[in-house]
Amino acid sequence: MSSPRELAVAELRRSIDVLPERTRRAMLSGVTSNTVITGAFSDGSGVCPMLAAHREGGRTGCVSFPEAWDRFCGVYGRSITRPATPEEVKVLRAQIEDSLTAPPPDTLLSDAISEHLAMVEARRRRTRVASDAPLDLAGAIDEHRETARQRKTREATEVGLDWLFEESLVLPDDFGLEPAPEPDDEQLADSEQRPALR
Repeated sequence: MSSPRELAVAELRRSIDVLPERTRRAMLSGVTSNTVITGAFSDGSGVCPMLAAHREGGRTGCVSFPEAWDRFCGVYGRSITRPATPEEVKVLRAQIEDSLTAPPPDTLLSDAISEHLAMVEARRRRTRVASDAPLDLAGAIDEHRETARQRKTREATEVGLDWLFEESLVLPDDFGLEPAPEPDDEQLADSEQRPALR
C-alpha cells in the first residue's frame, strides 16, 4: 500500500503530466530562477511554480497543479503560505524532468478528461457558494415548513388531547354538566351599546 507521501507525489506527477509541454519547460526554468513558495500564487518573497512558469512564457490554465502542489507540500486548505523546502523543489524538478522525457502513458487522455471534469465540478460548486447573486431559498423554506407541519401533526396524534385534562388545568366542578344560560334581552342590548374594543 502506498504511503501518503507517495500518493501526494503521484498526484503531483499526474498534474504535471497534463500540462502542455511548453508550460512544463517554462516551469522547470521558472523554479530554477525564482524563490518557490507554496500556499499562494505569490507572497512578495517568491512565487508558486505555476506563476513561475507563467512568467517564463508558459501561460496555461491552472488545471489541477496548484492544488496538487499544495497537497504535496502539506499546506492545502490550511491558509499557510511558506517557502518550499529544498527537498520539495528537488522532487518537483525531478517530476517535471521525468515528465518531459517519459513517453506519454496510454491513459493520459482519460486521466486529463477525469481531472478536467473534477475541476469543472469543483469550480461550479465554488461559484455557487461564492457568487454575489442572491440565493433562492424558497424551495428549502417550503420544504422545512412542510416537514415541520408533518412533525407537529405526528406529535399531536401521538400525544392526543389527554393533556387538556391534566391537573394543571383548573376547570370549574360543573364544567360540561350544564349548558351556559342564554343571555336575556337586557344583556344583549347592553352589549350592543358598548363601543367595540380595538
